[in-house]
Amino acid sequence: VDQLVSAGLISRPSDLYHLTAAQLSGLDRMGDLSAANLLRAIDDSRSRPLDRALMALGIHHVGETTARDIARHFGTLDALLSAAEADLTAVPGVGAAGAASITRFLQSPASRAEIQRLRDAGVRFADVARPASAGTLAGKTFVITGTLPGMSREEAKAKIEAAGGKTSGSVSKKTDYLLAGDEAGSKLQKARELGVAVLDEAQFLTLLTGTPS
Repeated sequence: VDQLVSAGLISRPSDLYHLTAAQLSGLDRMGDLSAANLLRAIDDSRSRPLDRALMALGIHHVGETTARDIARHFGTLDALLSAAEADLTAVPGVGAAGAASITRFLQSPASRAEIQRLRDAGVRFADVARPASAGTLAGKTFVITGTLPGMSREEAKAKIEAAGGKTSGSVSKKTDYLLAGDEAGSKLQKARELGVAVLDEAQFLTLLTGTPS
């Protein structure tokens, strides 16, 4: 990357999609095979889910979890580009500072121009399916902490999302439930301070099936 920038071949992400084998093969330690491999990887990156593409834009306050939550909430890039700051604060895990940062980035003329250049280069910002609203956990936000006795955190996360719920990495006033296993730690303490409902695995499975305890 340093060589590409120093040689004046790229100055922004969209420039990557206009590189040629001839340009690359002339760089230090970049033979024909390496150049071909790099161009193939760049071409493959034209089609990535919206959350992955959002992460790649380097927006302040947008990491893996936040990008996924935003993508699932809005579904498409165009819907996100039309969103106001208030719309972003409705996304679980996105606070006021994050919403302001994301809006500032997405509404800036420079960012809009670069996103259009990426689209013109064939980057698709593939739509992400929004969760079904009819699930037993629709509209509910969970945080998972500690070690669960009968399932991994990833399994619990998959169950929540399959039922229309969402997961977040941190406890806040927007959290509906904390799913706590052994050695829950500071997240359990914060949930108690905020009055967030705390579930063990058995209670979670009861809630998931919609049957009374």
